[in-house]
Amino acid sequence: MAKRDFYEILGITRSSSPDEVKKAYRKLAMKFHPDKNPGDKKSEEKFKELSEAYDVLSDEKKKAQYDQFGHFASQGGFGGGKNPFDDFARQGGFGGFRGGAQGFGGAGSENFQDIFGDIFNDFFTGTGGGAGPKPRSRSRGADLRYTLNISFEEAAAGTEKVISFIRHREGKEETARLSVTVPAGVASGQRLKLRGEGDTGPSGGANGDLYVIVSAQEHSLFKRHENDIHLELPLSFSDAVLGTTAEIPTLTGKASIKIPPGTPSGQIFRLKGKGFASMSGPPGDFLVKIVIDVPKELSEEQKQALLKMAPALKSTPLVKTFQEKVDRVLKSRK
Repeated sequence: MAKRDFYEILGITRSSSPDEVKKAYRKLAMKFHPDKNPGDKKSEEKFKELSEAYDVLSDEKKKAQYDQFGHFASQGGFGGGKNPFDDFARQGGFGGFRGGAQGFGGAGSENFQDIFGDIFNDFFTGTGGGAGPKPRSRSRGADLRYTLNISFEEAAAGTEKVISFIRHREGKEETARLSVTVPAGVASGQRLKLRGEGDTGPSGGANGDLYVIVSAQEHSLFKRHENDIHLELPLSFSDAVLGTTAEIPTLTGKASIKIPPGTPSGQIFRLKGKGFASMSGPPGDFLVKIVIDVPKELSEEQKQALLKMAPALKSTPLVKTFQEKVDRVLKSRK
């Protein structure tokens, strides 16, 4: 049976860049990898086909020979090198993949273990609120992953949490309890590494590591942007016009802000250094944005009072500036 075109196998063209070749292979290899499809002979054959195509098209010299001579280039007559599955067969088939795909490809090819390390990380890493295995090698135990939920305030100030998870020690499952120190200023999604707290290594190999993924909850009032904290402060129209003193919550208590008369909507007041701690520089700031809260319903008495004030209030700075720009634009069109 004739071999399929390597470009067709990977779903790419002759003009595809090396990055596009690698991306296409990784996507398909994850789908058809034998460890993800145990006992599926069709997936196993598809995976072999994909790996052979990638072995050729990822190597500049082999690709040039293939583009000129097709599949004859890989049969030895044109210096195309060995069958990429010779080493695979000698290593015992797909059983050797737990430690990375060694043995694929000839000299000059990209290191297959590097690309398979990324693939294993994608579909062997656990998710959710517990610990899950990452790629297991022959020389060390599996790494574990644990998602730790903390509050917004705990992310800002730092905290210490005791976690429980299942790990394998000397071939047996055990429930482990560890105290995890979360540093101040940690970001949601940040990874904390606890070296040697994963599974026991096989045959006396090194233990795996435990990766604690921090998940910080959102706050009902505050929004975090890098290390700054943003707060929207609604003000009544009268307070914005006449000025007032507003009391606001902060990470560590409360603070008072003096609002001067005539404060416009969108004005930002900055509390220097009152944001999140930084691991590599000064702390962030606490930013308070003024939002003028316009009432939707007014009594008849309130409406009449506003009507009396309307002529005096029409010449506000922003309205006046905007109207001047409009007049200039319209005048230039005549």
